[in-house]
Amino acid sequence: MKYDVALKTAEALVGHLQSACVRIEIAGSIRREKPEVKDIEIVAIPDSSLVVPRAKLEFGKPIPPVHKTMLDRMIAEMQDEDAITIEKNGDRLKQFYLKYAGINVDLFINIPPSHWGIQMVIRTGSKDFSHWCVTEKRLGGALPNGHFVKHQVLWEK
Repeated sequence: MKYDVALKTAEALVGHLQSACVRIEIAGSIRREKPEVKDIEIVAIPDSSLVVPRAKLEFGKPIPPVHKTMLDRMIAEMQDEDAITIEKNGDRLKQFYLKYAGINVDLFINIPPSHWGIQMVIRTGSKDFSHWCVTEKRLGGALPNGHFVKHQVLWEK
């Protein structure tokens, strides 16, 4: 997909999901302004202070899902409306195919103890740059020796 089309698509998606987030940003190849974009990458911090209404239980009908955050609920509603096909629906990563635009979306969820800055560096850089950032210096990377990154947190060995 061409950059300008991918950017407009990503901006529309971010605009749709923004009300359920404390912070949400476009990352990946769109942020790097690559001429051709293979997928949309977005990093988000869900607003955990929002109350997620629960659907009423009805006799003889399946129990409706309980969503942890409004962001989870919005993604589920997009699936119910047949706007997306969900491939992964984890707490930290949601991958789905955005049908109307014909592009895959990676939604990286920043939940504690994750750090926003580490998440954005890893998700915005190219694959090689991201690997370099999380590789120890003794192995040719940028990370201080004796440290590692897990769940977007810098840890000491």
